[in-house]
Order: sequence, then structure tokens, then C-alpha cells
Amino acid sequence: MKQYLPITFILLFFSILGIAQSPATVLKGKIIDQETKEGIAFVSIGIEGTYSGTATNPDGNFELKVPEEYLSKNLYFSAIGYKNISQPISGFSSGQDILIALVPQSYDIAAVEVAAESKVLQRILRTASERIPQNYLSTPANIKIYYEQRKSVNQTASKTAKAIVDLYDANGYAHPSWKDAFNHRRYRITENQTSEPLFTFGEGATNLDELLEMDLARLSNTIMNPNLLNDFRLKMEAQTRFNGDSVWIISYVATKLDLAHTGSFYPTSFKGKIYISKTNYAVLRNEISLTETKASLQGRSLAVKNSSNLNLQTNITTAYKKLNGKYILAHIDAEKQYTSPENQSVYESGKMVTLGIETKNIKPIDKRDYFVQAKPNEAFWQNFVTPAN
Repeated sequence: MKQYLPITFILLFFSILGIAQSPATVLKGKIIDQETKEGIAFVSIGIEGTYSGTATNPDGNFELKVPEEYLSKNLYFSAIGYKNISQPISGFSSGQDILIALVPQSYDIAAVEVAAESKVLQRILRTASERIPQNYLSTPANIKIYYEQRKSVNQTASKTAKAIVDLYDANGYAHPSWKDAFNHRRYRITENQTSEPLFTFGEGATNLDELLEMDLARLSNTIMNPNLLNDFRLKMEAQTRFNGDSVWIISYVATKLDLAHTGSFYPTSFKGKIYISKTNYAVLRNEISLTETKASLQGRSLAVKNSSNLNLQTNITTAYKKLNGKYILAHIDAEKQYTSPENQSVYESGKMVTLGIETKNIKPIDKRDYFVQAKPNEAFWQNFVTPAN
């Protein structure tokens, strides 16, 4: 009897070893939007009832190793803005190229409670804010900008000013915040042209800073500040295509009217629409409508001490574009109507368009040109083609 005992233990040992070394099933595939057929980034993929799982990469691809003891369970797929699905793991084969199509989730107020919809939209906006550093250019850069400002008083012919601006950003979008943008962005006006003297102190110098404050992704302010989301009424306006991308269009209205929520000291209303990519949660476009009782002559984010502009209505659009795999500011457009301290009816428009960007041979700039100092070079403007947005 004793001579067979070692053989029994040996057989048992190899049996246990065989179980421990049994190969896992490797599932590989891609998750796509059923409507657009585009890959969906950061889809949560998990084995139900376990802590095992993974997530898709920015292109929607994934790979998951499934231990043998989990082969009888289900695999679930979950992503913000899409209906969750669950499928038996036994229906997939190891090494098979799996293709899963998720159906966009429709948020209809009639079918979904307002509170539930708001939570989903807050998640989308919060994710968009968290992913700014990875979606946008997050290295030092020199950016060449075309800047234009027009102004008319009491419906007279408008005065026009144009400028070429070299903007230096020491951090890019690596640490988005108002303070970081103010501390690490500098600019120099290299070319300018005016129909009449326009850039005076009383008119707020170039007003370029006021436009730069609308770079929502760089400042991560107002609707892109996760700490303020509870103070906005949110609504899913549409899920559609925009510039070749599948997007959510979310409208918002501020319920708290202060500097933090609106970027203005004296707001009476603040609302807008924001376009967010379903693929990677990048902000592609933001539209703002703002009304104010008054504003400083040097910009709405400054407190009024003496004279001020009154009864302002401002509409601003900010857009971004992709360059070498990262998003950058494409353009900002603004229109403003108000009553001046002299009781004149004033219309202003301003825009800035990114002309080019340099990320290798960086040339730092150590100040901001609040006032134009460069002498007009008419030869430059004769050959310059005004960019379209």
C-alpha cells in the first residue's frame, strides 16, 4: 500500500498544477457607436459579479483576459451617453475579433426624470473637464493669432483695428485654470492696422484679454468647473454630427449669477450650449449668451469703480480644432451691445483666429502688450489674407 502513496501525491500535484496553469481566454475587439460606426473611447468592460475588467483605448479597442472559472459569466459594456449591454462570455471565442455596437442613449425629458438626466450630463461635463490635459496641447507653445476689433457708436460707420499677435503659453493646457492661464500666457503685438485710433485706455486697450478669457478649456471655468455644475440647469439638446465628429450638444443656464459662474461681476443672465465629442470628451465648441447691468471699460471680469458701460448683451462663440492629435484653440468670436457712460449706443465685435503654432523652437515672451506699440506696416497688410473662421 505504501509504495503507491507517492505516486498518488505526484498525480494530485500535477492535477492541481494543470488547473493553475490553464490558459485564460483572451477577448479582443472594438466598441463602436451604432450610428456613426466610430470607435468609443473609455468604455467600461467588466465581468459581472467580479472585479475583473478593462476599458477601451481612444480608438475603441480593448483586450481582456478571462480566467476559466469566469467563462460562464456575462460581460457588460458601459459608457456615458450609451445604453449598457450584457452578453454571455461563452458566446465569444478566444482570439476572435469582437465588434460591439453601443446604441446612443436618448435623454428625453418625457421619459427620464430631470434629476436623472442632469446627473448624466454632469458626468459628461465632469469627464470633459478631467480630460482636458490629455485631449489638448499640454506643452509650451508659440501661437500666432489674427485679432480684429470693430466698433460703431450710434449706428455710425464702424472703426476697425487689426493685429497679428504672438502668444506664448508656458504650460499649454496641462494645468487648466484661470490663475495658471494668467500667470503663464504672454503676448506681443507684432503687426497692427487701424482705420482710426481705437486702442485707447478708456476703450479697454486691445481687449484681447477679455477674448482669451473665453478659452474655456484653458481656464476650465464656468460650466467646465466641476465644482459649479450643481448650479447649472442642463439639458441634452441633440446628439448629432459636427465637423465630422459625433457630439453631444448640451445647453446650460446658470442658476447662480456671480463672477465664478459667469466670468462677470454684474450678470443678470448666463446661458449657452456646449459641444462635446462622444469619442474622447473634448470640447469642440461653446456658445455663450450673457447679459449684465454694467461692466468695467477694461473688461467684464473687473469690478467697476467709476464710469462703466451699461445694459450689456454679449454673445460669444469659442471653437477648437485638432492639430497633430491634440486640440488647440481655433477661434473666438464676440459681439457686444451696450450703452456707454456718455449715453451712446455702442456695438462692438471682436475675433481672434489661430494662424499657426510652434512647439519645438519655443521663444518665450515676458509681458503682455496691453497697448499697441508697433508701428503699422502697410506693406504687410497689403499681402495679408484675412482668415475665415
